[in-house]
Amino acid sequence: MKKRQIVVVGGIAAGTSAAAKAARFNPHAEVILLEQSETISYGVCEIPYLIAGEIKEEEKLVIFSPEKFSRQKGVTVKTLHKVEKIIPNKRKLVVRDLNKSEFKEFSYDKLIITTGALPKKLNIAGEDSGNVFPVRSRDNAKNILKYLQTENPKKIAIIGGGFIGIEMAEAFRKLEKEVTLIHQFSLPLEILEDETRECVLKELTANGVNFIGNVKTEAFITSKKGKVEYVITNKGTFETDLVIVAIGVDSNVALAKTAGLRLGKTGALFVNNLQRTSNDNIFAAGDCCEVKNIVNGKMSYIPLATIAARAGRVAGENAAGGNTKFDGAIYSVAVRVFNLEIARVGLSSAEASQIYKIVTETIVSDSKIPFMPGNKKITLKLIIDQISKRIIGANIYGEAGAALRANTLAIAIQNKMTINDLAHSDLIYSPPFAPLWDPILVAANQVMKKL
Repeated sequence: MKKRQIVVVGGIAAGTSAAAKAARFNPHAEVILLEQSETISYGVCEIPYLIAGEIKEEEKLVIFSPEKFSRQKGVTVKTLHKVEKIIPNKRKLVVRDLNKSEFKEFSYDKLIITTGALPKKLNIAGEDSGNVFPVRSRDNAKNILKYLQTENPKKIAIIGGGFIGIEMAEAFRKLEKEVTLIHQFSLPLEILEDETRECVLKELTANGVNFIGNVKTEAFITSKKGKVEYVITNKGTFETDLVIVAIGVDSNVALAKTAGLRLGKTGALFVNNLQRTSNDNIFAAGDCCEVKNIVNGKMSYIPLATIAARAGRVAGENAAGGNTKFDGAIYSVAVRVFNLEIARVGLSSAEASQIYKIVTETIVSDSKIPFMPGNKKITLKLIIDQISKRIIGANIYGEAGAALRANTLAIAIQNKMTINDLAHSDLIYSPPFAPLWDPILVAANQVMKKL
C-alpha cells in the first residue's frame, strides 16, 4: 500500500510540532519538512536575551539541528527549500532548491502550512539600510550580534513599544547603550491595562530608556555609507547608530492566498477546529492562522509560540489520519521589564467591555509573608463578567512572583471558572513561596464584594 505523503511547509514552532506529531501518530507515513532557511526549530523569543548576553552562545537557541530532528523524529528535513507555489488540484508543490538554484516538484497527500508571520515594515526610505534590523529570525539575531561586535554602536533607536521593543530596550541598556524607544502611542504595551502601562513606562524611564510616545516615524536620514544616522519623527529628530524596527507582525499568507485558500476576517488563514483550511487536503497552524479566542468566541489573530506549537500538533495528527480538535486559546503573555515581571491573560477591560458588563478589582498584596526575605508587592487586576461571574481577564505585575501566578489565572479563564470558584481554590501557603492569602485569593475575595 502506498505510504501517505505529508509535507510540512515551514520549520519553526508550528512546523516542527506538526511534523513530529504526524510521524509519531502515523509511523507508516512519509513526512517531509521543507524550510527555506538553513535552520529549523529555533527560539525566536529568546533573541533579546541573547543580545543582552544572558544567553552566551547563539547556537543555544537551536533546539534541533535538521540532522538531529530527522534522526529522532523520523522526518525527512530539507532546508534551503523554498515553496514557491501550491497546486491544490494536483496536490503538488513547486519548490526552489536554494542549494542548487533549481526548481523541483513535491507531491503530497496532505499538506500542512506553517509559514508563520513576517515583521511589519515602516515602508520608508532607508529601512533596508545595513544598520536597520527586525527581530524575527536567526539571521536577524546573527546580524545584530555581528553589527554590535564590528561597529560598536553607542546610540540605539527602537521603533515600536510592544513586547519585542521593550525587551530589546532592556537588552541594549544592559550593554550600556543609549536607548531611545519611539512608539506611536502615549504609553508602551497597548495590550495591557493603562495602570500597568504607566508602571512599565516608569520602569523604563528609571532604567535610562528615553521613551518618546505619540510619535509617527516619518523618515530615515542615511549617510554616504548607507547607514541610518537620524530618525525623523513628528516630535523631533533622533541621532542613532543602530535601528531596531519592532512594530508588530503580519500573518505570512502569500503562498496560501495564491493557492486560493480562504482567509479569515483578521487577514490570517482560516482554519477550523481540526486545523483544516478551506481545502480538505491542506492543514495549517501557527502565526499564519487565525485562532478562536476561547473567552469571547471570536476568531482572532494571536501570534504566540505556545499556540503555534499546540495547533501544530493538532494539524500534524489530523494530517496523519487523526481526528483531534483544537478548541481555541486565550491571550496569555508575560514580559520582564528590568526589575518588573508583567503578565496579561484573557481579555483586556477594553475588549471585555465591548461584549460583557464587567466588574474589575485591583489589589496590591505581598508575594510572600511580609517579613520573609525577598517579599515584594504584587499588583493584580481581575476582570469579571458581572452576569456569569466568570473570570475573563487579568493583569499582574511586580518585582518578584508575578509572572508565574498568571498561569493559575490562565487556567481559570480557559476553564471558564467563576470568581467564586477561584476565591475558594486551595492555593499553596509556604513562607518562602506564598503568603497565607495569595494575591490571587485576595483579589478574588475583594471583587466578590462588588457582585
